[in-house]
Amino acid sequence: MLKLYQAEWCPYCARVRSRMTDLGITYINVNVPRMKSERKELMEVSGQTGIPTLVTEDGKVIADDDDAIIAYLQEHYGK
Repeated sequence: MLKLYQAEWCPYCARVRSRMTDLGITYINVNVPRMKSERKELMEVSGQTGIPTLVTEDGKVIADDDDAIIAYLQEHYGK
């Protein structure tokens, strides 16, 4: 299952969530702390602290790039 590291206040994350909803994708939503220094799980998973970050079903990480995440979603889940 896809896992999205994001924050509700982040406009780039909102773009990704909206696209995932439009495509009917089920995913795990992980809200990260506002302080980058507290994003330990995200750092362990991706090596960085930027959001949105998507972890794909095969373990690929698309970090801190909403356009790249949306392109991936469209390519793999678009109709």
